[in-house]
Amino acid sequence: MSIDLILSIKQAELQAEQMRRELAETARQILSEANNQAFKLFEQSIEEAEKDARDIIKQAEERVAVEIERLNLEVSQECDVIRQHAREKLDKAVDLITGRIVTVHGNS
Repeated sequence: MSIDLILSIKQAELQAEQMRRELAETARQILSEANNQAFKLFEQSIEEAEKDARDIIKQAEERVAVEIERLNLEVSQECDVIRQHAREKLDKAVDLITGRIVTVHGNS
């Protein structure tokens, strides 16, 4: 083999080794960037999920507040009815007691 051919082969091997190193570095950079983007997407999805959860909780709290208000109104109306019946019964009781007292003292 001629020295020129050997030098040419050595040069090609050196160039191939240099290209391999450059490609390996490029691959590491691409992988690193992909990992960074994946992490950012993961964090973004976590933030969106937390926001969605907060929105769902807020909507549930609003529905519960409306339901509580409705139940409070219903209970208040039921209490009014019970009070009215109690007043009617109290009036009847007063009349009954008053009638007995009058009857007992009226017959004396």
